[in-house]
Amino acid sequence: MPEITIKIPEDVFKEMKNFSGVDWSEVCVNAIKAKIYGLKVAKKVEEMLEGKTFADLSEKEKRKLILKILREIENKKSNF
Repeated sequence: MPEITIKIPEDVFKEMKNFSGVDWSEVCVNAIKAKIYGLKVAKKVEEMLEGKTFADLSEKEKRKLILKILREIENKKSNF
């Protein structure tokens, strides 16, 4: 498995020491996975908007877009 190095503020490091039983590598991996997921969702929304902004859409179009995204996530049809 590849390794990365991260830099964290000293005060955060001191707080981490108070919780020695925590697998901080796992915490970092989960945070990275969550960020990647969010970026993928944002990219998918951008593609679905086809050059428009969310504010440009009517309320009906907004609801339709949100429902479509939720269905795709639920059905795992896209590469989320």
